[in-house]
Amino acid sequence: MPRPVDRYLPEITAALLVGVPGAISVPLYFSRGVVTWAFAVIWGLATLASVALLPAVERSGIDWKLELRYLFVISAAIAVFSIATGIGNNATDEPFTMGPYLGVLLRGQDPYTTSVWVSYSVHTLNLYSEHVSGPFHYVYLPLLLFFQVPGTGAVGYKSLCLACWVGIVYLLRKDRIAAIILVSPVVALVAANGFTDLPVLLLMTYSLRGAGPAVPKKAAEYATYAMKQFANAFWLIYYILRRDALQAALVVVLTLLFAAPFLLWHPTGIWCEALTFSESPGCSSALNSSRQLSDLYSHWNYYLWILWLYALFRTQVHRWAGKALAWIRPSPAAVAPST
Repeated sequence: MPRPVDRYLPEITAALLVGVPGAISVPLYFSRGVVTWAFAVIWGLATLASVALLPAVERSGIDWKLELRYLFVISAAIAVFSIATGIGNNATDEPFTMGPYLGVLLRGQDPYTTSVWVSYSVHTLNLYSEHVSGPFHYVYLPLLLFFQVPGTGAVGYKSLCLACWVGIVYLLRKDRIAAIILVSPVVALVAANGFTDLPVLLLMTYSLRGAGPAVPKKAAEYATYAMKQFANAFWLIYYILRRDALQAALVVVLTLLFAAPFLLWHPTGIWCEALTFSESPGCSSALNSSRQLSDLYSHWNYYLWILWLYALFRTQVHRWAGKALAWIRPSPAAVAPST
């Protein structure tokens, strides 16, 4: 019979995942006066810490499927509250720009070369905000533009991303470890902020773990080739590791085919903004050319990809980690001299 404190360990852990980074964020805001990259690191680490829900659920003594429902309700409530109030929200410009980018395209202009002026207030889990405004160019692949409900604005886009999180948890509901890790309230908050990764991760999860015919799952996979570059990198590495050269080549070919209309329209637009990230010659004047190495850790949503990869491929991750540790620190039997 579990102790009362063990029974509520999942709920306590969920509260800590939000409360601890929130408690760190507020004094940081007061000391710095602005929202900095440190917020992304704090909340990114909290996202990775979502794996702590697993031992908490195992120790609680309650059936994991029932606990999954409890955690889902808690996380969904936090996410809806964040969208409704703005607290812990607006950590990215994406829900404010996706609609205008689509509008630019529908007016016959190239979103990779036509700037959109965006103005919004960042909150990021504190009660005070910093106003952000400036011009932006679209930097993702074309199909992502159409994964939205036109006319619903930022709130509509955030709600759509939250629905994608619900879909991911539903698809993984029979996988105890993956479902519990990704039902985390911090993951729900990433979705509530309207990060464009959520629609892509939903389609990728469906293509890898969805039930039913193979054709729609393959179509979902192909769609992700034209949405966000992390997906393209994932599929390319995925097929290389599986030694499937044909599928790996197909990732590259389909990516270029999806980009072809924009390459023909304004070659340097999509080439600089979405395909080479402004690193190729002639792209130094691109609007979004100031990308740095720090981008790898200063974006909250990047940490979600790491968590998702672990949730779906943890067996392989553990195998690789074991091999790496064995290589770094071989067992005594392996290094003992022969007699």
